Parts: sequence; C-alpha cells; structure tokens
Amino acid sequence: MVSLKNTSLITLFCISLIGQGCKTPAAKPIAPDDKLAWSKPTWGRAVEGLQCRLRPDKRTWQTSQIPTFRLDIHNRGKRVFAFLPSHRLQLCQIQFDDKWHHWPSPVMIDSAVWPIAPGAQLNDIPITLHKRFGINLAPGKHIVRVAFAPEGVRAVSNPVGINILASD
Repeated sequence: MVSLKNTSLITLFCISLIGQGCKTPAAKPIAPDDKLAWSKPTWGRAVEGLQCRLRPDKRTWQTSQIPTFRLDIHNRGKRVFAFLPSHRLQLCQIQFDDKWHHWPSPVMIDSAVWPIAPGAQLNDIPITLHKRFGINLAPGKHIVRVAFAPEGVRAVSNPVGINILASD
C-alpha cells in the first residue's frame, strides 16, 4: 500500500520530469497515406526495454468528436517503471501530423501508483486528443503518435492514421 506522502512525492517527481521536457528524436516524417500508419498497430522502438503501441478506437471521426485511442505499454527491460494512471495525459506527448504537443501544465491528482515490472504489459490505457493539447482537428487524413515518458524514459509509439470528416 502506497501512503499519501509517498504518492505526493511520486507526483512531484513526475511533474518535475514533465517540466524538464524531453528531446524529440529525429524521425522520418510520415505522410498521411503511409501504409505503416494505416496497417495493424505494431510496437514502437524499445527504450530501456519500454515499448508503446497505440491503437485507435476507430479510424474515422467527425470534427465534432474527440478521437480516442488505447495505449499498450510493455516492459522488455530489467528495471521497474512506475507512473500515476491519473497523470497519463501529462506523461504523454502527442505527435499530430509531425508536430509534438505537450500537456500545458501539470495538475496534482492523487491516485495509486502503477508499476510496470520487467516482462509486464499494461493494455488499453485510454488516450484522447484532449483540447488542452492544442491540436487542430481539421478535416482530412492525419497521423498520430504518442510518446510515453515515465521516469525520464521516452518511448514513442507506432504511427496511427485517422481520418477526420467535416461535421454536417
């Protein structure tokens, strides 16, 4: 059982990491019609054993809807990672059409700590293109990636293609 004091310390640690920022690795831009983004989701590159896979809840959305995804995290490494699930959007950076978007400011929310032990996998973590990320959901085809950054390690997911249709 994690005490409230420990949870607060972990929260402050996570917020401090968010404030430090992470360098975005150079990546080849993905065109909206790139087959990789429209195929079955695969695991992103492992960083210290941590890998992410992003899966869309659906591929086509109206401009009036907020696209949602499921993030899977797998620890193929040797160390334990931990994060607060209530801070999942604060620990994520979202790449939308080759531009990275960050959560604008940390919010302190008390929650249990989720460990990701070596060999463990967490599935179906909900991710939304929340308006606080400042993403313009214009009609057209778009490519989305998520970088999950717990404890200073930044694992980038696979690209996912979505199509935004103009609302009637």
